[in-house]
Amino acid sequence: MTPRWLAGTVCAVLLSFAISANPAQADVDTSPVRVNQIGYLAGADKIATIVTTTTTPRAWQVRQASGGASVASGTTTVFGNDRASGDHVHRADFSAFTTPGSYLLWVDGVGQSVPFTISTTALYPDLGREAMQYFYFHRMGSAVDGQFLQNSGHAHAALHPGDESVGCFNSWCGSQRLNVRYSWADAGDFGIYAVNHAVSAWTLLNLYERYPDAYPDGSLRIPENANGRPDLLDEVEFGSRWMAGLLPSTGLASHKVHNHAWSAFPVTSVDSENALARSAMPPSTNATYAVARTNAQIARVLSSFDAARATQLWNVAKDAWTRAEAQPNVDYPNGTDAEGGGDYGDTKNSDDRYAAAAELYLTALKRSDSALAGYRSAVTGSPHYREVGQFDWAEVAATGTLSLLSVGNDLPAADLTTMRANARAFADQIVTTLGGEGYPSPIPGTSAYPWGSNSFIANRMLVLGVAYDATDDLRYLKAMNRCMDYLMGNNAMRLSYVTGYGEFSESDLHDRWAWGRYPGLAYPKGWLAGGPNSELINDPATPTGRPAAKSYAAKNTAPDAWGSKENTINWNAPLAWTATFLTRNTSDLAGPPGDVVPPTVPQNLRSTGTTSTSISLAWNPSTDNVGVVGYDVFRGGVLIASPTGITFTDTGLAADTAFTYAVRAKDAGGFLSALSTALTVRTQPGNVQPPPAPQNLRVVGTTSTTVSLAWDPVAVAAGYNVYRGSTLVGTPTGTTFTDTGLAPSTTYTYSLRTRDAAGNLSAASASVSAATLAGGGGSTCTATYRTTGSWNGGFQGEVTVVNTGTTTIAGWTVVLSIASGRTINNLWNGVLTGNTVVNASHNGAVPPGGSASFGFVANGDVTGAITVISCTTR
Repeated sequence: MTPRWLAGTVCAVLLSFAISANPAQADVDTSPVRVNQIGYLAGADKIATIVTTTTTPRAWQVRQASGGASVASGTTTVFGNDRASGDHVHRADFSAFTTPGSYLLWVDGVGQSVPFTISTTALYPDLGREAMQYFYFHRMGSAVDGQFLQNSGHAHAALHPGDESVGCFNSWCGSQRLNVRYSWADAGDFGIYAVNHAVSAWTLLNLYERYPDAYPDGSLRIPENANGRPDLLDEVEFGSRWMAGLLPSTGLASHKVHNHAWSAFPVTSVDSENALARSAMPPSTNATYAVARTNAQIARVLSSFDAARATQLWNVAKDAWTRAEAQPNVDYPNGTDAEGGGDYGDTKNSDDRYAAAAELYLTALKRSDSALAGYRSAVTGSPHYREVGQFDWAEVAATGTLSLLSVGNDLPAADLTTMRANARAFADQIVTTLGGEGYPSPIPGTSAYPWGSNSFIANRMLVLGVAYDATDDLRYLKAMNRCMDYLMGNNAMRLSYVTGYGEFSESDLHDRWAWGRYPGLAYPKGWLAGGPNSELINDPATPTGRPAAKSYAAKNTAPDAWGSKENTINWNAPLAWTATFLTRNTSDLAGPPGDVVPPTVPQNLRSTGTTSTSISLAWNPSTDNVGVVGYDVFRGGVLIASPTGITFTDTGLAADTAFTYAVRAKDAGGFLSALSTALTVRTQPGNVQPPPAPQNLRVVGTTSTTVSLAWDPVAVAAGYNVYRGSTLVGTPTGTTFTDTGLAPSTTYTYSLRTRDAAGNLSAASASVSAATLAGGGGSTCTATYRTTGSWNGGFQGEVTVVNTGTTTIAGWTVVLSIASGRTINNLWNGVLTGNTVVNASHNGAVPPGGSASFGFVANGDVTGAITVISCTTR
């Protein structure tokens, strides 16, 4: 990835490859009628965007691509000005037309679209595999064999096999040599970066953990495709071998490894590239947590196939965690390393710690490791616990929570319910944003488009997929497909951002090896372009002064367009995830044509029998215009089963306890009925002998917002109920619990009860009281500025906002003092007006003790240039 403050240096390197001063414009869709250039599933939303200045609705027709016969018609809806693009647009919604075939959309007085299909089968059946092939293409440390590539002409000898022994830049680890061989080239360059690799590996491993049958042995074109273990796991295990080597004999892991100078563009000689000086750059805490979480996750999924290797990786993960815990706030010193790689600077480590803790906890639980309790406490005691929101390489808290929702664990059921609710809330926010934009983009038009905007979209699609899995709510699956409409051509650039997909698709990206064979060899299919970037433009090809959604470089400018046309591992990983998910769920939106009516609500929900641990239910069948395919059963508002018939027995319940149920129907088109009338049923009395009360309840730790408790085990306990006063605050199965989100300088009283397997509760234990430490109250924040790099005539800075209050803030505003003669040119992760910066859409919500940051590049002398005047919250 190109560094944010060395653009001039990179430009100098790129002079070795001449690009004309007036490059040809990209081959784009010239029609103002924008559609998904591939097509739509029969049951999906089918909404075209029409660019026109007219303010009155226009007639439209869906016409057969062959012969031109009209098969559906209607009038457009005037949307108005699209904020992200500046275009005045209409929408044409032809969702009700579901007949499979090849069509185009004609709009009176405007024009017609490119041809597209309406289908009941997968639209992108090969895209997931092609997106996965990106990673084999970018392997380093071993030769890339033509038989495993889309075009054998891209084969080459091993890149940087010398990574098996690299020194530490400026001898930061003395005379040690690190073995970081076997990796994926991160992006358009050949650097390897711990934090970016970690989020990429997590994305692919999350795909495996959620759908282990997605890419079995023999499904991908890789050398390991006949070794008896899933190919997806093989690819990630190979690409991640280097991570363990980032750890020197003691201390923190190297933040990254790259050349001392930027590689030539294009690279045409592997020998010349391999001859370049290369080092491991200085260490950081978040890189060390990245080593811990990646190795822990691989150890967990690999254990069933190679127990010895899994144990090695698990030991690496635990070692890295211990080292990071010993030095929890060592930030990478941007600007103090060699120039041949990106910075990936990040001054917030709490999210990295939480993400790592989640992976170590889940792996320790699977392995019954003795350190399990400590990792669990690190998870539940984190300020990011249960958090779900936008994520990327620099903001990874959501990946921890999404892992906790993807892998079975023993966290309190109430906490897991909150996590699912938070995932749905963020998914609802994405759906709302999508509906408020002229083009089907889930990025708000009021905000800048960040570097790698298409990856932000793909990551949001991943969250929509998680929400759909949890709820079967078709809104989320339809929104995913709408986001894919954007990537496949219904966007302001009139271009499919996925190579090889669509009549007008991206054909060249910022990739040194692929460009060296271009245009004689086409770029492989299934690579995702970075996308429009209006937040930080530091290359000569991405246009400035354009609307956010149009800040994208033209065709054949890739060498100079790292800000918008770059390709990276952390952009193709979510493309592989989402393409796979959409293909797997094709049938949910490809129901019988015309099935657009929800089924009727189930009637007469009733209990047909109870025991002390079970309740049997039945209901009358629903009806539908095509057919009912099943039902969803909810207990207490939580989906617990999806039977195909009209009976269900809920087991494992507590005795003599009331439970409330409701049922809904679903049809072949994926439509859901409303919930039935609720029914409350009580289990029969069971073993009424209460278990013994817990003994020795004690306080083992406090902070300004938490109280940690422990107690002696009870032999017959299935779990414990923890009470703050008379309020139930936790149901742990172990003998420790941390109560979070408390007020500073406040005394709380706790007690607990034993819960046996029959659901009986003991008498209350003796109570204990604890006072939280002093801390900030209410909704307050601080902002701290630091210079992260400087050069003659300019500098780069970063401001970190910390929530010092006790409640989550919805947004923040920082007022800066900008000295005379200094000008901020590019600012990311915030919106600048004059000398005031407000949060971006994705980083406004900050939990107590949490932080957010924004950075910028400015002109002028760095001395005394920037000071913080104030930080306020909203």
